[in-house]
Amino acid sequence: MRLINVSLFSFTTAYHWNMTEIEATARTEKLAEPESRTGLMRSVLRSVVKVMTVSDAPDYDQPWQTAGPESAVGSGVIVMTTRGTRVLTNAHVVQNQVFIEVRRYGKSRKFVAEIESVGHVCDLALLKVEDPDFAGNAPPIPIAELPVLGNRVSVLGFPIGGDRLSITEGIVSRIEMSPYAHSQRTLLAVQIDAAINAGNSGGPVVKDAELVGIAFEALDEAENVGYMIGAPVVKHFLQDIADGIQDGFPDLGIVTQQLESKSHRRSLGLSANSHSGVLITGVAHGSSAWGILEKGDVLLMVDGKNIAADGTIRFRKGERIEFTHQIAMHHVGETMRVKVWREGAMRRFDIPLKRPRFLVAEDSYDIKPTYYLYGGLLFVPLSRDFLTTWGPDWWLEAPSELVSIYQHEICSPARTQVVVLQKVLADRVNQGYHGFEALAIERVQGRKIRDLRELIRIVESATDDFIRFEGHEGSVIVLDRDLVGEGNRRVMRRYGVAFDRSVDLRK
Repeated sequence: MRLINVSLFSFTTAYHWNMTEIEATARTEKLAEPESRTGLMRSVLRSVVKVMTVSDAPDYDQPWQTAGPESAVGSGVIVMTTRGTRVLTNAHVVQNQVFIEVRRYGKSRKFVAEIESVGHVCDLALLKVEDPDFAGNAPPIPIAELPVLGNRVSVLGFPIGGDRLSITEGIVSRIEMSPYAHSQRTLLAVQIDAAINAGNSGGPVVKDAELVGIAFEALDEAENVGYMIGAPVVKHFLQDIADGIQDGFPDLGIVTQQLESKSHRRSLGLSANSHSGVLITGVAHGSSAWGILEKGDVLLMVDGKNIAADGTIRFRKGERIEFTHQIAMHHVGETMRVKVWREGAMRRFDIPLKRPRFLVAEDSYDIKPTYYLYGGLLFVPLSRDFLTTWGPDWWLEAPSELVSIYQHEICSPARTQVVVLQKVLADRVNQGYHGFEALAIERVQGRKIRDLRELIRIVESATDDFIRFEGHEGSVIVLDRDLVGEGNRRVMRRYGVAFDRSVDLRK
């Protein structure tokens, strides 16, 4: 289960169309003058890059087409990788890109860049510039360790309100696990009080001329509250892609509950005063923990680190952090040792770590949406991208049933994907159902469906005269199978749909 923060705060990724120029220039910035910096800072400035992207995002309201080209501006930094110097930036700066240009600080020439690797989960991307003149004498910025609370850092980048490089300074004020706006995955985030404005995204955050993070988010409701992706996440990303394959961040696939109640602990046979362990209340089908951990287990330890009843582990001296950080810092394919309390006894398990399995898909980028059109009925998998078609307050505007599924349900053997009738493209073949939309489909031909592919298999192998779809709340849609073929062709001509299904379903 993924929690979304919708009541008190609203995060936005810091690229230029998410804030107005008035908002950006209202914050104090200091323009960087090379002659006023030390030689060390001048060396760092040479490695800061402006990233200019043209993107063409999918249209999840009409998934057979795109939304049209848009331009974005972000920042980046030259770093050293196992394959040579590259530009590191945010994934959201180059999401759904069709063309990318980069320009170094103090230079006038723009260079064409291409994405070499992208990690949308951690909001990081690596760009490659083929032209050898690009890097020139720019030294890659070394990556340091995570700063501590109170450390002063500098944010370098190209926020809107001007074309020159900007430097803002602040202190590290908080280190915790937080949902990233780009993916909603909870990873390590570092709060700083330096201004991070639109266009800063992807820019380096430095301390003593070393990279300690990448700027990526700002808090709308507060002044000078920004966030950076911490150095451990950056290093994980670069290590992950060193072999040319982007595996992402593993997850146990469990839902947990804090165990701070003494009564609850005693009922499970645990010491009321030990203050350790969290209760497992669900295990996602196909996840790392599936078939190993069980609902009702108490997770006591990961990698030899004790988990407190509030779900935290020791991080650094005097600091604690959510235990999920320990899992995220592993790589997919590695094994994690865990200790659990099960039915009055301690149990230890070695768990091979996999990518997470979500019932409702995370935000996706750089790929076309999945859809299937049958008799003018448009079926799609439930995803966060689909929910956001209801606008910035989608958690209030979207159907409560679908939002509840997103927030609370996990994969099970019977259902690994939620299929939704997104809308009905009106035609006489589907007359009587034109008002149906956003309906979760539970059964086809009386059979429960596991995912969209199963719906397609049942429909296309049916020999009955009628095809029957049943919604989660009992609604029923019936189509005449003999009329669907010609009806679908009419619908496709009328609405400009080239194929009756998305490219991934045509394979």
